[in-house]
Amino acid sequence: MAIAKADRKLVLITSALVIGAGLFFASVLIFATGTSSPSSENDGPLYVGPKSDIILKLDEGSPLYFANPFGGRGFWMDREAGALVALDVGRYEDPDCSIRWRGSKGSYIDCDGTRLDKTEMARHPVEVKTSGKQKGGVFVDLDTLDPPAATTASTLGG
Repeated sequence: MAIAKADRKLVLITSALVIGAGLFFASVLIFATGTSSPSSENDGPLYVGPKSDIILKLDEGSPLYFANPFGGRGFWMDREAGALVALDVGRYEDPDCSIRWRGSKGSYIDCDGTRLDKTEMARHPVEVKTSGKQKGGVFVDLDTLDPPAATTASTLGG
């Protein structure tokens, strides 16, 4: 049985409306999110949360992992001598060697299975805002990577 002319017209109009609605929503999404990928160069340091919340999570016993929203390597948020530190997830001498937290061993382990102390890991500068609208906020500068504290101490004769 052939499709009636009225049915054919209904199918064509409905299809056109569905395609039009899809294109409309796609254009709204593109307009709302922008067409370029995020870049840390323009945005400055990355806000990771209020210091009080981060401290509460760290008190539970393990460091916090943060992915890099700009496409680079992530970092571990931890404490060292009471201060917050953002430890890079790659070995300073070999960035392709990932460092991960092993809760069962209570330490950081590199790609070779070697335990690492926090002082042996590269770090990103951390700033806790002390005034203004962002007071208490923790910011990490992902554009800067400082060498491990142990490397700096050994080059200074310490």
